[in-house]
Amino acid sequence: MAKVKAKSAKAPKKEKPRKAAVEHEDAHEHRAADKVMQTVLAEHAAEADVVRLDEWVPIECPHCGEGTEIHVIAEMDGQSLDQDCTVCCRPFTAHIEIDDGEANVGVEAA
Repeated sequence: MAKVKAKSAKAPKKEKPRKAAVEHEDAHEHRAADKVMQTVLAEHAAEADVVRLDEWVPIECPHCGEGTEIHVIAEMDGQSLDQDCTVCCRPFTAHIEIDDGEANVGVEAA
């Protein structure tokens, strides 16, 4: 009988990435990161150019006539605020509308 040596199954060797391939991948990632950063900077610059409404609007309590102010920002357009007068403690509702960058606040008893 002839003896046959069994060959052991070797796992294939992992090839090390070539230096040029690694540099190519790094360059690609760097260009992608640059594009993202340019987009973010462009959006930030565009936001900085937009004029934001941010003002204090004087109002009067519909119950006692006491004057106060409401802080209005652009995002409040079309909203209604329920508040209590700081003098007579009675509730009122302030309706906020913004037209052409100007805040208009109407007040009514709640």
